[in-house]
Amino acid sequence: MAQIEWRVEAYRGMDVYVLVTQQHADHDGVVSMGGSARWAYEVRVCQEGMDPADAGDTELLVSGMQQFATRHAAEVAAFSAGYALVDRIVGSGK
Repeated sequence: MAQIEWRVEAYRGMDVYVLVTQQHADHDGVVSMGGSARWAYEVRVCQEGMDPADAGDTELLVSGMQQFATRHAAEVAAFSAGYALVDRIVGSGK
């Protein structure tokens, strides 16, 4: 069984946690063990130092139907989405 590997980066006083997972879909789009590999993400945003598993203190985003050809592309998109969420939470600062 694969180990879950969250990456975290601090941004504007918040922690942005990203988990990228490989999805396998057949020609009908149904996730299965065969077919072409695609990548999806989950993002959790919380105050620096807080527990990202505590749903009361965490904002959650998922890639949903959007999937990516490479792990790197999914990770870049995930952090970008996480930073945008932090910007909405914290405000523009202007």
